[in-house]
Amino acid sequence: MRICAATTYMTSCPFSRCLLGVFLCFTALCFPGVASAQDDKAGKDEAEKPRAVELVTKDGMKLSAAYFPSNKGKDAKTVLLVHEWRGQSSPYKKLVFALREAGCAVLALDYRGHGSSRVQLNSKGAKTEMDTLKMSRRDIESITKYDLEQAKKFLKGENDQEKLNLNALVVIGVGEGCVMASHWAARDWSFPTVGSIKQGRDVKALVLISPAKQVKGVAIDPVLSGRSVLLQLPIMVVSGVGSASADDAERVAKRIEASKKKLQRGAEVKGFEYKRYKTPLANASLVNDIPAVIPAIVKFVDAQVKISDTQNPWVSRQR
Repeated sequence: MRICAATTYMTSCPFSRCLLGVFLCFTALCFPGVASAQDDKAGKDEAEKPRAVELVTKDGMKLSAAYFPSNKGKDAKTVLLVHEWRGQSSPYKKLVFALREAGCAVLALDYRGHGSSRVQLNSKGAKTEMDTLKMSRRDIESITKYDLEQAKKFLKGENDQEKLNLNALVVIGVGEGCVMASHWAARDWSFPTVGSIKQGRDVKALVLISPAKQVKGVAIDPVLSGRSVLLQLPIMVVSGVGSASADDAERVAKRIEASKKKLQRGAEVKGFEYKRYKTPLANASLVNDIPAVIPAIVKFVDAQVKISDTQNPWVSRQR
């Protein structure tokens, strides 16, 4: 009680507040190690706080994203979240925080025309709001080629500051975002390693939530069937069986499973999970309102993507 009373007095009395300030300055001067440790901790805590990020693409689009750093440094798996068409990343905070709690560094992007990235500057420098109804196949290709690539460029910078491991990247797509996520993952795997320079092949797993079969004429099938390189990766499909997207999800899941089975030439398909929940919910509602969904996704990421000296080791991109 005496300590509490003294503290109250010291912070309420002007003269005492002055004495307290002198005392703190004296402590910093006489015990610099203590002050430095406190500053380091404060700096570290600040660096690990979620923050807004602005990305500028090669074709001049300004994109908004939310970045959730990990405290595991080079041992942090990396997650890129690609939301559904006519949606945004903000409803997925529960999933993002769960992944972060599991040690992942997460970037949740609002791609062009969506969320906080709807407003852009036109050729005259005036602000205009993009209309998703007027967006076309070309915009989907630009999201894949420019927006998601710029997101990776940001993550590459974090990787080279040893704040995450980009070589252990998981891409989570939602709804139509599954189409863009899958096409970008295939694009990432098209860049070979040249000597000691790693250009791509960072995506190590895919999570497809309420996947759509196409968006604006761009289909998901070509990159998730046949002998597609993505079929070598662990893939998880999550769906509400009574939802409007259930048929598309079933079709996508069966195609992945059949293609993996053919490639693996075995009775048991490895590296594939299909989670179906008895609900009419899809997209953000499925993730947020069905309690089993988020733990299942976190468990999949934890089990399927490992980091060690031999599995997905951290690699500098500054070479």
